[in-house]
Amino acid sequence: MYKLLFLLTSIFFTWAAAATPVVNKVVLDSTGIVITGKNFGAENPMLFWDDVKNSYRTQHASDGDEVIASSTSMWKEKTNIWGKPFTFSESVRSKTGRKDVVYYGEGHKNFLGTPNHEAPKELLNEIFVSWWYMPGKSPAAEGGSNKFIRIWDDSNGKGTRVSWTQMHLTCDEVVTWGNWKGNIGEWNHHMIYVNLNANSVQTWVNGVRIHNGKCEKHPDFKNKPLYVQLVGFDHGSSAYKDMTTSIDDIYIGKSQARVEISSSPKWSATMPKELVPIASWSDTKIVTRLHDGKIKLSSDMYVYVVDKNGVVNADGIKATCTGCPKADFK
Repeated sequence: MYKLLFLLTSIFFTWAAAATPVVNKVVLDSTGIVITGKNFGAENPMLFWDDVKNSYRTQHASDGDEVIASSTSMWKEKTNIWGKPFTFSESVRSKTGRKDVVYYGEGHKNFLGTPNHEAPKELLNEIFVSWWYMPGKSPAAEGGSNKFIRIWDDSNGKGTRVSWTQMHLTCDEVVTWGNWKGNIGEWNHHMIYVNLNANSVQTWVNGVRIHNGKCEKHPDFKNKPLYVQLVGFDHGSSAYKDMTTSIDDIYIGKSQARVEISSSPKWSATMPKELVPIASWSDTKIVTRLHDGKIKLSSDMYVYVVDKNGVVNADGIKATCTGCPKADFK
């Protein structure tokens, strides 16, 4: 019995080790990052990416213009029924540290509504969202339950409902308490991972996990996919009149799988890092798009691949730079 248990244990740990993403080579060129290795997973996890600048350009917008919400834009209609729409701003301090466009709003309700992207079968029970958020004052300064993000599967709110606020996370009637731990007047990285197959919802701010709560799929909507119903700052009353909200780099994925770049050679949850958009993804090769943020694209960066289960290569891999991109892009 002991030998059998030892054998099974050895097989399990051998399999687990083999399943860890292995990054063999990273090349940075004028089009993006090319990552080769193994155990990345077969499918591109990215569904949606909005770095604001792309929307800014396609709308032919100017500084201060309202963000268009329509069936043909990045964000669908009816985004701010009771609040003020986000505007494009080139005057707010950006993540890059230089002049760049971000989503900017003032007052108690500034949020983006439903993003325009496909709703594949994978979203029935699982969705991952990442975005950067900068508040002008504490999102708890004047009380209330203030939503950063709402994820539903039914447009009338009758199905599965996940809401993350500055003081708790709710899934229908289940409440998980945990205060927001971000920095006022600075860019904070928000992530939320809903996995109803595991009856789980997790949230992170700047790599620190805030919630690890329970959540179940509503039985009457088991065939409806999850989607982002709003993202931003949503306060229900007339307080927060002088609140400012800035949003940038919104990513939606089918799972936790993603590529992160960092200045740190060793992975840690709270190290400075930047999620980058994906151009293509296979089990042995990933190609990212060009994107420059808090972490600069250079031969000094370290690259990490996170798989769908949240497993990541512990040691970062430096990039070989061939025809490196200019620094004035995003």
